[in-house]
Amino acid sequence: MARLRTAVVAVMMGAALLSPSLTADAELALPSLSAESAVLTWSSWLPSFVAEFDPASAEDCIAGRDKCATKTIREMDKRLGDLAPTCSHNAIFSLAYLRITQGYAWIRDTQNADGTPHYADREGLNFVVEVFARAYIHAYDEWASGGTPPGAWRMAFEAAETKQVNGNGDLLLGISAHINRDLPFVMAASGLVSPDGMSRKPDFDKVNELLYRVSPALNAELAARFDPSMRNEDGGLTDPATFQLILGWRERAWRNAEALVSAPTDAERELVAQRIELTAESEAALLLASSTYQPPLTGTEARDNHCATHYADPPPVSYPFTVK
Repeated sequence: MARLRTAVVAVMMGAALLSPSLTADAELALPSLSAESAVLTWSSWLPSFVAEFDPASAEDCIAGRDKCATKTIREMDKRLGDLAPTCSHNAIFSLAYLRITQGYAWIRDTQNADGTPHYADREGLNFVVEVFARAYIHAYDEWASGGTPPGAWRMAFEAAETKQVNGNGDLLLGISAHINRDLPFVMAASGLVSPDGMSRKPDFDKVNELLYRVSPALNAELAARFDPSMRNEDGGLTDPATFQLILGWRERAWRNAEALVSAPTDAERELVAQRIELTAESEAALLLASSTYQPPLTGTEARDNHCATHYADPPPVSYPFTVK
């Protein structure tokens, strides 16, 4: 675990070096974004399952209706139901994503202290949450069918399939691939501003609160069901360094989305896209190096034996929402 925590710090330092500049001068240098200019063509960056946000659409997910999250949660639950009984190491990220999406549906329906909705652009964020989920689901299905998912995802899925890394390694590899690789493209394609011209950054940042509130119960459930070593805080979701790393990844994803949208030519946009892919793969390589089992000192047998008995256990710590 100490190796993973050391790597988390190293990844944080690398992220600072690889990130687009976060200085005020750099922010001012970005062109202003309008509702028309801040949307990329779906087919250029994401698979063909995506359609543009249309609040008038009869399709719940394209229109950003609340029902869409319900459908997605049902699908995620089914997928976890296929992975957990076999103690697949891919079940770790699958469970984490299910609980975070359930948490989103819960916190979306709450209000701020002043009585305003928790998220200002509810329909728009519903749409983004769905597209983001589809990016992961598509990558997993591509890998499972023998295709070629994005590099960071391939590294995460293969590490899980070959039982190469510990539970926190499986979790962080999935989170890193999804945020560092998928999220910039999803945000750029979905639009960085709402149809009324308001920036979506405040709602984007509020997701950090959701992650903070879900993390303690999620960390406990992952340890209880799949890998007891995850109870150790070093490198896990309740480790402050790890949590700050994830928040840093999310901030960089937004900046990379801005860079995609702001690129003046297709060639320059392609360079941004290549940087996103390579950075995500570099982060995955660091995480792999730090969380790989070291036989005979460490291995997967105890974890797999524990999972065989406990994979269906209920969460040992209550979430702020009801787990069905």
